[in-house]
Amino acid sequence: MSKSHSTTAARPEKQPVPLGLLLFCFGLMGPAFAINAAFIALAVPAMAPYGVTGLVIAGLVGSVFGIFPALWLARRIHEGIQE
Repeated sequence: MSKSHSTTAARPEKQPVPLGLLLFCFGLMGPAFAINAAFIALAVPAMAPYGVTGLVIAGLVGSVFGIFPALWLARRIHEGIQE
């Protein structure tokens, strides 16, 4: 008995996301998340004793978390460019 091979086309290999696109997306998302984190720190009354230092630290933490949507956005843009 012969084995039948699938006639569907094989998916092309996924290429890695270019570094420039990743940096561009982080350039968009990093500051956006930093600003949002600073506003959240302003809205939380427990952050009041930390003053400006607390705002700066909240902004830095927010910009670090901005890498996750930047990775997602870069992958989506790269997939759209490939099609």
